[in-house]
Amino acid sequence: MTGELSWFMQWDRGVFGMINQMFTSSFFDAIMPALSNRTLWLVPLGIAWLIFMIRTNRRGRIIALACFLVVAATDQVSSSLIKPQVQRVRPCNLIPLTHYYLEDDGKWIYTDKFGLTTYKSSYSFPSSHAANIAGQAVYWSYFYPQLSPIFIAASLAVGYSRVYLGYHYPSDVAAGYLLGIFIAVLLAWPLRVWFLPED
Repeated sequence: MTGELSWFMQWDRGVFGMINQMFTSSFFDAIMPALSNRTLWLVPLGIAWLIFMIRTNRRGRIIALACFLVVAATDQVSSSLIKPQVQRVRPCNLIPLTHYYLEDDGKWIYTDKFGLTTYKSSYSFPSSHAANIAGQAVYWSYFYPQLSPIFIAASLAVGYSRVYLGYHYPSDVAAGYLLGIFIAVLLAWPLRVWFLPED
């Protein structure tokens, strides 16, 4: 079991290195911070949500309102329940010369060559960004499957950005996806059965 775990950790770190340290470019440096910026997402998503609420029927409004239960659950379970228990240190705090984005300063740096400096004090596993967006993607796709390609593409882009920015290992993102999917289905299925019987 120890050998399998060691192999997995080496793979996880290897994939992180490829995304974060090898496959970098000025183009990705420009767009990846935007993909991970929740504030930038709030404005267009808020406008889309309001338009949807105005133009849809009672069924659609129930679905739109209940989406907040999904994001609250994914965010709290990942950030307040799992992260404090697992306490996984972020890669930017451990891996030397990580290509790292400073959110407050809006600039890129390479981390300490000895891997001894703390750049983000919060824990890494799972990725709350991945959990939140995967939860929303699966939840909305459950009711509106024709839109699932858009939601899947957005989820993959955000998840990739978390590794590119130096904030998460690939396994943090994968775990966030699984958590988001589980919570979305857990809430969407009873909503459909009990409150939307005509569907």
